[in-house]
Amino acid sequence: MTPLHKLYTLSGWLSGVFLVLICLLVVAQIVARQLGSMVPAADEFAAYAMAASGFLALPYALQRGAHIRVELLYRLLPPGGQRAADVLSTLVGLLIALYLAWYCALFVLESYEFKEVSSGLLPIPMWLPQLPMVLGTLILSVAMAERLWLTCRGQRFEAADADGVMSE
Repeated sequence: MTPLHKLYTLSGWLSGVFLVLICLLVVAQIVARQLGSMVPAADEFAAYAMAASGFLALPYALQRGAHIRVELLYRLLPPGGQRAADVLSTLVGLLIALYLAWYCALFVLESYEFKEVSSGLLPIPMWLPQLPMVLGTLILSVAMAERLWLTCRGQRFEAADADGVMSE
């Protein structure tokens, strides 16, 4: 496994950690309500964890071949056309990922510069929960660039055991 693929896997694990955090927050909130109390800002933290989980899962999903592709049209193309479609779609995906990463980074930088804080019970600097958004899109951009490079060379980017996911 290459260092980049380890990075994509780490990103997937972090996504899973944030999902577990959501579950723990929900359970804590349920238990607290049964005891006549509440967990301050649990909903807010769960929302931040959901966003972090979604963005950090993007590069891992690409590595595993779990992003959506219209197979019906793809399979109608000859092998050369399939490769050209892969290169074109990966190039478009890379441009979108770079665009997202750039504007997410500007968004987080703006939140940091203006010392923006959350409007919930706890004043949390907004750049902290926004940071996984930047990390996820940056790592996705790296993954898309690697996929474009490998596809142009006729090599496969997706993990070898991702065949079952790709055919769905």
